[in-house]
Amino acid sequence: MRLLNLLTAWYILITMVGLLIGGFLIYKKLDSEIDFELGRELDRQIEAYAQRVKAGVSPDRLNYDKLEIKEIPFNLPIEELSLRDTVAYHDPMNRHEKQLKASKSFKTEDKHYRISYYNVVIESEDITETVVITMASVFLIQLVILGFFVRIGSKRILRPFHQTLSKIRGFNFQQNKPLEFDQYAISEFNKLNSFLARMSQKLLNDYQQIKEFSENLSHEIQTPSAIIRGKLEHMMNEDISENQAAMIQSIYQSNEKINKIVRSLSMLAKLENEEFEAPETINLSPILLRVIESMEELIEMKDLNLKTQIKEEAFVKIHPFVAEVLLQNLVNNAIKHNQPGGKIQVELNDYSIRIENTGKLPEMDPEIFFERFKRAENRSDSIGLGLAIVKQICKTYGFRPTYRIENNLHVISILFK
Repeated sequence: MRLLNLLTAWYILITMVGLLIGGFLIYKKLDSEIDFELGRELDRQIEAYAQRVKAGVSPDRLNYDKLEIKEIPFNLPIEELSLRDTVAYHDPMNRHEKQLKASKSFKTEDKHYRISYYNVVIESEDITETVVITMASVFLIQLVILGFFVRIGSKRILRPFHQTLSKIRGFNFQQNKPLEFDQYAISEFNKLNSFLARMSQKLLNDYQQIKEFSENLSHEIQTPSAIIRGKLEHMMNEDISENQAAMIQSIYQSNEKINKIVRSLSMLAKLENEEFEAPETINLSPILLRVIESMEELIEMKDLNLKTQIKEEAFVKIHPFVAEVLLQNLVNNAIKHNQPGGKIQVELNDYSIRIENTGKLPEMDPEIFFERFKRAENRSDSIGLGLAIVKQICKTYGFRPTYRIENNLHVISILFK
């Protein structure tokens, strides 16, 4: 979820909770204020009619549907204002309605009157409806303001954040330049950018050290390895016993295996560090045909039946050298782990490459062979890095590799799109 969407969701949730609480408080306050003001108005009305009676107006002339003047015993104490809910006939509406009744008594020179005055009460449903409409209107206005903020305000506020993300995405070890950021008015962004700048410098320093170590290690191993190879080849041409020849052959193979491991690990490191140039759209078909042609001798030695279904133009976005490494590892894997007299089926199009081959079925999930140094237990000649390189290439360029067993065949597929 995007940061802006998360902030918006939280803002709406908090606003709704605030409106619900505020609406309840407003409802209670309105209800009490209406009762209070209505009580004061009824008290004023009663006082006004009492003054008219004291002025000599007959109570019988004042009685009507909202007013009731009743004479009570003179010796009773004067009643203070009392309010209570009741149901009375409301003439304008021609029906009984819930009303508020106010009663109060007063004395003239020789008489004692109780005056009762009625008024229609604003019902709670009306108050609730008013509060709901008001709160809904406020909420809609806030949503409009929020929409404006998301569209306009957020672009200004989060612009430094997006600029930082853009520079991070453009960071490249090959450029050998640490991240540099502008200063902004928001201190939190400046702190983040300062931290990222320091980290990028440290990453570059560590990367250079590791790169130099790897290159030195590879060079230092290859030099004595080449010497060992030359001397072993010279010894093979000498008069030696069969046991000595076998030992020399074993040493030679182990030396070659060390070279393969060093080259493969170096390739993995370059892929992980994205040391290759930007990918370009290339045609894989001629590269695949060239790789197959270079391995025809191995195919004939194992008497393998090779079938191909290669589209003339299969364009994929990848670095040319990396593409050749990918195809070499795939074809070599199908040959190396095949059985004498077996078969290989190679299919290539714009969307995928699929290689099927016979061979001993694994006892484990074949997907595990994409991991480093994972190989069949009986294959000591394999260094277990070929498919690991394939997986890293797929990860670098966004391809999707799969390895499964279908109809007793090993099937490796790579989806390009």
